[in-house]
Amino acid sequence: MRFLILAFALGMAGCAVSELRPPAAERPVAAELPRFALEGRLQVRDGERTAAVGIDWQHEASRDDWLFTGPLGQGLARIEGDAAGARMTLADGRRSEAASAGELAESLFGVEAPFARLPRWVTARPDAGARVRELDVLGRLRSVVDQGWTIEYTEYADESPGSLPRKIDIHRGDTRLRLIVDAWNP
Repeated sequence: MRFLILAFALGMAGCAVSELRPPAAERPVAAELPRFALEGRLQVRDGERTAAVGIDWQHEASRDDWLFTGPLGQGLARIEGDAAGARMTLADGRRSEAASAGELAESLFGVEAPFARLPRWVTARPDAGARVRELDVLGRLRSVVDQGWTIEYTEYADESPGSLPRKIDIHRGDTRLRLIVDAWNP
């Protein structure tokens, strides 16, 4: 009899948890936002280096424009990327080119990071292959693992189910990116 009572209690506890946090398999994969703009602050660090910058990012399906600024708002670098490649202009006028904006961002910060995946991650729309580890009570992402990177959504812009993230931590090993979004313009 005790076994039946214990099994019933555990079964009821399992039901309560699944009501609060829907299983990841039931969460549909959201389509990537074809266009957004955000302003915020980005910290990039690995075991040895840290960089903290302001960010103004304009994203379109075929084009990205990133402006990175220093603590007093002065421009540090602008990176523009499209299907033809990417170009970076530093504050002193020096220019660089690469195959992708991610390559230039990695050279700017000195940290290898998944910049090409950021459009999906910062909008809480990871690829279908990503593993959702945790959802909040509204069904929004809390923790995701995608290609070895852990993406944690620690705060959303508001309390609506479709709200975009405000604070995001992305990490793998010693490499960590922290983005705080001050303004979204989807």
